[in-house]
Amino acid sequence: MSKTVRALCLGVALIALMVTCVGSIFLSEVRRPAGASSEPIAFEVAPGDSTSVIATKLRNDELIRVPQLFTLLVRMQDLDGKLQAGRYLLRPNMTMSQIISALQAGVKVEEVQVTIVEGSRLEQIAEEIGSLGLQNVTEEGFLEAARNGSAFKNSYFKLSSLPDGATLEGYLFPDTYRIAATATVTEVIETMLDRFDEQYTSFEKQIRISDPNVHKIVTMASIVQREATQPDEMPKIAAVFWNRLKPENAGEFGGGQLGADPTVQYILGQKGNWWPKLDTLSADEIRQAGQDSPKAAYNTRAQGGLPPGPISSPGLDALRAAAQPDDSAPYLYFVAACDKPGTHKFTTTNEEFLKFEQELLTCPKP
Repeated sequence: MSKTVRALCLGVALIALMVTCVGSIFLSEVRRPAGASSEPIAFEVAPGDSTSVIATKLRNDELIRVPQLFTLLVRMQDLDGKLQAGRYLLRPNMTMSQIISALQAGVKVEEVQVTIVEGSRLEQIAEEIGSLGLQNVTEEGFLEAARNGSAFKNSYFKLSSLPDGATLEGYLFPDTYRIAATATVTEVIETMLDRFDEQYTSFEKQIRISDPNVHKIVTMASIVQREATQPDEMPKIAAVFWNRLKPENAGEFGGGQLGADPTVQYILGQKGNWWPKLDTLSADEIRQAGQDSPKAAYNTRAQGGLPPGPISSPGLDALRAAAQPDDSAPYLYFVAACDKPGTHKFTTTNEEFLKFEQELLTCPKP
């Protein structure tokens, strides 16, 4: 055999070996899952997503390792453009072929939608979540988990100022959520905490109060949320409450008391009537509300300073207002306006406050 023929045979053998190796590596990668975990991950294919976009998303969620290989495999099977839009539950221990089959078949996540209203307290949120019929979540189980704020502190930096033994009251962000029917209590809570982190971060660099403590801001925001009905008034209402806490105003208003009625409602609230009206109670009864209960420190008609924690879940407007109060005037009082329902009149003096209050009392009923 001539040297030329031997060289040609050797070249062919090497090429065959390389093809075999590449094929082996290809098959191995296709058959090898990205991870060992069987925990489902919610994955979304948006309408119009190309195969390469889907592959990149899968890589970002650590469901595959090599997006180019995923794209090649899809095209080799003539499935380009045939992967179905929707939300799926995929697992890291699925192979590429299994993921492609799932996305091709369109076997999607069964979801339920829930809207948590701004100003809801923890028990109300638990009632809403518990009514969804989720496989792994009950009202009681959700409430038990949400009352253990310490269990989530290590995973969420913005919970670092949460006092020991505190609940997640105020931190479960009010919004509309789509929740997988198979979600666990922890997954639901973490979804809401993730949304809180996202929203809080949006204004975090513009905080204007002297002590930018997250827990204090959320606590104040929760009160503002319950007091205000108009978002554009929230910064003024927040200013009133922050001003009442200043030492120089102790003599003018209640010795450092907030004097916020929603905190009393928070104490007296019960299932079926979480925010009771106070108009049938005397001033003494309001000041004494909850004095023999664990929530006594929340009564800002009797106690000075902020309550120990939030009384409701504030929305973004209330959070911004608490962090960026209107400092254009040293307001200390506000009264519901007679002529414009849902709005308030603001003043810096008790005399004018009493005048506004009298106007409200004599306001013609609609």
